Amino acid sequence: MPADRRSRRANTSAWPFALPRRGSECENAAVLSLGSPRVDVADDVEWRRWLAPLGAAAAISLGMSLQVSNGVQDPTALARAVLSLVLMLVAVAIPRPAAWARLDVPLVTLITAAGLILQLQQLATSPPALYLRLEAQGMTPFHWGVALLAVAAASALCALPRRLRPLQVGALVAAHAALGTWIIHRSPGPLIDVHLFHKYAIAALREGTNPYALTFPDLYGGAYYGPGLSVSGRLQFGFPYFPLSLLLSMPGQVLFRDPRFSQLAAMELSAVLMAFARPSGLGLAAAALYLTTPRTFFVLEQSWTEPMLVLGVAALVFASSRRSRLLPWLFGAFVALKQYLVFALPAAYLLIESPRHGRRLWTFLVKAAALGAAVTVPFVLWNPAAFWKSVVALQFHQPFRPDALSVLSWWAARGHAQPPALISFAVALFGSALALWRLPRSAAGFAMAIAVTFMGFFVFNKQAFCNYYFFVIGALCASLAAWRPPEATE
Repeated sequence: MPADRRSRRANTSAWPFALPRRGSECENAAVLSLGSPRVDVADDVEWRRWLAPLGAAAAISLGMSLQVSNGVQDPTALARAVLSLVLMLVAVAIPRPAAWARLDVPLVTLITAAGLILQLQQLATSPPALYLRLEAQGMTPFHWGVALLAVAAASALCALPRRLRPLQVGALVAAHAALGTWIIHRSPGPLIDVHLFHKYAIAALREGTNPYALTFPDLYGGAYYGPGLSVSGRLQFGFPYFPLSLLLSMPGQVLFRDPRFSQLAAMELSAVLMAFARPSGLGLAAAALYLTTPRTFFVLEQSWTEPMLVLGVAALVFASSRRSRLLPWLFGAFVALKQYLVFALPAAYLLIESPRHGRRLWTFLVKAAALGAAVTVPFVLWNPAAFWKSVVALQFHQPFRPDALSVLSWWAARGHAQPPALISFAVALFGSALALWRLPRSAAGFAMAIAVTFMGFFVFNKQAFCNYYFFVIGALCASLAAWRPPEATE
């Protein structure tokens, strides 16, 4: 064995007890020039937290919470969601003895294996969606697909040669994509406004009509909208999300006549990016955990946009791990996907490489803002009033939802006064500050910061449903994928 390799292994063998020595400037420059996975020695303290084991446990607990009631108010579901938040806070804030880090790989493997068993059992025994139109064979094709997915997911926990990883990832993604395609074909017209918004807005955009100046049919008779938003059976606002979300959904509609194929592609690409985030680690297990979360096909059926957000986190984790120069541009695209992602801005600090002086952070944010503006501003200028009404003002008119899976809805349901919505903003800011203070400056730290910030925001929000928490599950899985075991030599 070459001497330099022996030296490298000797240095990393002591990781559970002490940080490895920083290499010379020449060695660090060589690593940068080769585009190797990110290793920021000064801040590389992922193993000093319960980041990986408790992150995996939180993702599983949250997935089981959504399984109880499809993400609407239920005491058992809320208890599991709160448990997930507690696990995240402990993972972020509580240190642990460095010597225990050697247990992370077997512990996370055991937790993930138990989670996969639970999740696959739920997929095999529970209805995967609400509006299925079954043919003569019923659910048999879906159950066969789940069996194939189970085999592919099980292989993710096997210590196979690294050269076989593309085959493992391919099998996992192919099985999930086949099941997702079956769901879309068997549920062609789900009765949910989000699916309607996408189809109408994409059709309008292809015809040269401003999607933010539309009105939509009201599927719910005004039941879920604020005063004045539904008039004579029409919703008085246009497409309610940012333009990038609409543009990313267009290929599915144009190529396959259903925007949900774009969301399915986002799920598969997220899993691929997680699996290959690091040469070593638990990326493949994280991808399997993400693709088997029990309500994955329910989210797909409903045409929710959150799979695009998970793709954004996975892309940032992958780019950060690989020291890609695309990182600030990807961050700009991520924040430009949905309104509430403004709370992700502080987490950008965890993506900045040392030294973290103001100029470097400023340059990062300017590049991110430039990308976000390039995608969004043309639609704003098309009709400023319509854009403001549909994307911004609408959010302030959304009513308090007593069926939301949140602590505020649970509190109000017990006869108490409706709590102020500002509570969710305060909790999100607390989670973000805690994450910046305690988490490592790494891709895994960034993804966990996203998870804990938005989990707190949703659990104490006036509206919180399955799609919001699905985003948190994806961020937790991305953090697990980016986590580097103490003994890794990348």
